[in-house]
Amino acid sequence: MPRSRSGSVASLRSVTSTASVANGAHTTYFAKVWLKPPHELFMTDKGKHGIKITCGNESPQLTSWWISTLKASYPQDSCSDDGRFFRMRPEHGVFLKLDKKHGLLKIKGNDHYQWFLENIEEVLQAGGIEVTLMADLFNQIGRQLGIDGISATSLLENLPDTGAIQNGAGSIYSLWKTLLDRWMGFGGTITVASPVLDPERFMDLILLMIKNDREGFTLKLVTSERCDGEHSLKHTKMVARDLLKKLKTTGKRRRLVTDEKIDWAYKHIETKTTIFNCRFIGMSTPHKAEVMITSAGFIRRYFHNDLKDSISFFRLTPSEYRTNYIDPLGIEQKTSF
Repeated sequence: MPRSRSGSVASLRSVTSTASVANGAHTTYFAKVWLKPPHELFMTDKGKHGIKITCGNESPQLTSWWISTLKASYPQDSCSDDGRFFRMRPEHGVFLKLDKKHGLLKIKGNDHYQWFLENIEEVLQAGGIEVTLMADLFNQIGRQLGIDGISATSLLENLPDTGAIQNGAGSIYSLWKTLLDRWMGFGGTITVASPVLDPERFMDLILLMIKNDREGFTLKLVTSERCDGEHSLKHTKMVARDLLKKLKTTGKRRRLVTDEKIDWAYKHIETKTTIFNCRFIGMSTPHKAEVMITSAGFIRRYFHNDLKDSISFFRLTPSEYRTNYIDPLGIEQKTSF
């Protein structure tokens, strides 16, 4: 029987804080079920009329998963199935009704909202397949990256328009991560260019991609074939995957990112190896472009030690960005996936 956990309530409140609307309903994306293929779940809070959890399309696979999940969560509770609807009453004042054709789950009753906040995470996890609650994943990855509560805007305020010499372990690395996070949130086309790149920085890129997996960005990595000393890019990616598998959630109850999430990110990061010596990250949309240039390499030596390196940040037109930064490296700018 699922039990209330304060962490679950806190993360779900952050998802649902804007869900209730006095004269209507608000729909928000709140979870992903990592079936094959993954299914995104959307919650519509209709106030006293209950909560609807829907998938973007009809899915018999998701319907079967819902039924097995609910039965696993409440094995002692009576349920009914008339062929079209599966019904369950998990506790007094809460009624669940699953439309088996469309995979739509309705949660109703006098106490439905509190039940949702206190139990839905453990109910989802009972299905035996990794389920990601978006607010929780967003916060936990932010903490893992060390950018929780830090914004690129605040860091840029400390960087003069003319550029500066700054500390790599503090200022430059933090701006590197927060800018990439912001740009992915924009849905832009992003380029990460450095002849040196170690597994930890590749892991950062993968975590940022998973954190922003619905934003429609494109990420292009340009580096050298031997990007980590004697080691190849292939080896760097392999070590990064092992590091990702070892990451745990708060409380170390389970893995932070599953193989399915890692596979998705590895599939969607575009890589190019070439001979060059500049280091920058940049982003363009049809209407704007931004670039951060630094002398720091994207490896531990620069980002984990008190080395001083140059750093500059510019806003420019997409045409200027392409002409001055993308074309010289022979990078093809593709549309967002």
